[in-house]
Amino acid sequence: MDKIKAIVSQHKKTSLLALFVLIVFVGFSVTSAMNVAQRRAEEESIEQVEPDNEKTSSSESDKDIKLSDSQKEAIKGYDDKVKRLIETMSSSIWSDKTGTNTLRFYDTYYVETINGVEKTHPYAITKVEYGTNGADAEIDTVVFLTDTGTHIATYTIALDVEGSSISTSTLSSSSMFSKKDSLYECADPVKSITVKGLNSEMTSLFGGDVTKLTEDLSSWCASHFPTASEAAWEKTAVIDYEKGIISTTFTLNTETPVSIAVTYSLSDKSYNFEL
Repeated sequence: MDKIKAIVSQHKKTSLLALFVLIVFVGFSVTSAMNVAQRRAEEESIEQVEPDNEKTSSSESDKDIKLSDSQKEAIKGYDDKVKRLIETMSSSIWSDKTGTNTLRFYDTYYVETINGVEKTHPYAITKVEYGTNGADAEIDTVVFLTDTGTHIATYTIALDVEGSSISTSTLSSSSMFSKKDSLYECADPVKSITVKGLNSEMTSLFGGDVTKLTEDLSSWCASHFPTASEAAWEKTAVIDYEKGIISTTFTLNTETPVSIAVTYSLSDKSYNFEL
C-alpha cells in the first residue's frame, strides 16, 4: 500500500489526468447509453402509434365523399348563382307526398332516403338554365353529374305575391332519384313530434317522463320523416331484463302511415329508432 501511495505521489499529475479521463469516459458512456435507450423507446412508441394513425386516416377517408375528376372540374367552375342554388337546396329537407321518401342536399353530395333506408350520392352541377313561367314561379333546368350518370332535374320556385320571397319549391327528375318522376317538395321538419297513447305504466318504464323520448324522436323524424307530426303508441312492449332494454313500436302519421321500432336502454336511458 505504501508503495502505491509513493507511486501516486510521484506521478500525481499523471494520476489526476488519468482519473479525469476515466470520469469523462464513464460519463460519456452513461450519457450515450441513456440517449440510445431514449431513442429506442421513442422508436418503439412511434411504431406502436403509427398503425393507429393509419387506421384513423383510413377510417376518416372512408367517410369522405369521392368525387370524379369531372365532378371536381365542374365544382371549380361554379358561379355565384349556382352556389346560391345549392345553398337553397341544402337549407331544408325535400319530401315526396307520402312523407316516407326524402332528399337532403349538401355541397358535394345528397342523401336519398327511401322507406328509412339511406343512400349517399356525390354530385356536381354542370349546367343550369334559369327560366320563369312569366308569372309567379321560377322554373330552372339543372343538369346533375352523379355517381349514376348525368341527369336533368326541374327545380321550381313558387314566389309570393310580391314576387320575392319563396313560398314553396319543388324538385323532380325522371332518372336521378329512385322514385322516378316523384315530386319532392321542400319541407321544414316538424320541430316537435306529439307522442300519443302512452299509458302511465309505459311512461313509468320510460323513467316517468317522455320529454327525452319526444326530443330524440323529433330529431330522428326530422331526417327520416320530416312531415310526421304525431307518433301513436301501438300499445305493445317487450322487456328484456337480461339485456336491460324495452322494445316497443309507434305509428307515424305520414300520408302513408309508418310503423317504427323503438328500443329504450334501462342502463343509460337512451333511445334507438329504426324501421
